[in-house]
Amino acid sequence: MAFGLQTYDDASIREDLLSILRDVSPNTDNYFMSNLAKGPKAQSTIHEWVTYNTARPTSVSASFEGAAASYADLSAPTRSNNRTAILTEPVRVSRTERKMSVATGEDPYAFQKAEALKRMKADMEYLIINGAYASGISGVARGMAGIDACISTNITARSSGTSFSELELNDIMNESWNAVGSMYIADLLVCPMSVKRSISKFTTNTRNIDAKEKRLTSEVQVYDSQVGKSVMIIPHKDVRVTGGSVTVYALNESTFKLSFLDEPFWEELAKDGDRDNGQYVTEFTLESLAQRASVKRTGYETAISG
Repeated sequence: MAFGLQTYDDASIREDLLSILRDVSPNTDNYFMSNLAKGPKAQSTIHEWVTYNTARPTSVSASFEGAAASYADLSAPTRSNNRTAILTEPVRVSRTERKMSVATGEDPYAFQKAEALKRMKADMEYLIINGAYASGISGVARGMAGIDACISTNITARSSGTSFSELELNDIMNESWNAVGSMYIADLLVCPMSVKRSISKFTTNTRNIDAKEKRLTSEVQVYDSQVGKSVMIIPHKDVRVTGGSVTVYALNESTFKLSFLDEPFWEELAKDGDRDNGQYVTEFTLESLAQRASVKRTGYETAISG
C-alpha cells in the first residue's frame, strides 16, 4: 500500500552524534570508545547495577539416606554504582576568522567543531581507563571511576623493574581463570607499547588477526594462553608508563559498558561578542559488571624484554 515517506525509506537520515563519535579515528588509540557496548541509559548521576557471583565449593558433604533438607545461608546480588561525569568541548571562532580564505577551503568554525569531536573522544577514552570516582559538590565536578579504579579483587604490585615474560602473561590469565567461570575469563590485554613489543618477541602461541570486526584499522596480535583462552593484545597510550608503575590490565571486554545520562550533542551558545560560540556536551559513566574477571598488575620495567 502506498504511504508516502517513512523513515525506513529515507537514506538521508543522519547518524546520531554518538555513532559518529565512535567512528572518529577508529584505532587502538581510542579502543574502548570504539568498542565497548552501550549499556542501559543512566537515570541519575549515581548509576547503579547489580552483580552476582556463585563461588566454587571448597568441600562437599553427601546427604545420608532419608535425610531432611538442610538449608544454608544464600547470598543475594550486590549493588554497585558509578558516578556520571560531564565533559564539554567548547569552540569559539571570531567572525573575521570565518571570513578568511583558508588553505583547507573549509569554514574554520566547522573545522574546529570536527577537531573538538576528536578531542572529546580522546577525553572520554582517558576517563574510561583512568577516571577517579568523585561525588562532586556545588562548584566541584563529579568524577567517574575508570577501569583502573573499578578493579579491586585481582591486583598485584610487582617488584619495580619486573620484566614482562610469557610466564607473567600466563599467570595473569590464570588469575582471571581462578576468579570466574570460563565464559568471563579475560580476553583483552591492555598495556603500554613496551609490553606489547615484549609480547611480540614471544616465539610461540602468538598470531595476528584481521580486526575489522573490532573497529580497528589494522591487524592485532593475539596470544593463545595456557588456560585455553585467547587474549587480544592492545597497546594503549593512556595506560600508565611511568618507571616503576607501568601497568597492565587483563579484561573481559563484555563486562564493561558505557552508560549515558546524555549522549554527546552540540549546542550553540549565546552570542557574546563578534564571534561564534558552541560546545559539545556529554554526561556518561562506566559500568563494571564483573570486576573480579579482570586483573591489574603494576611495576613492570619500561625496557623491552626478550
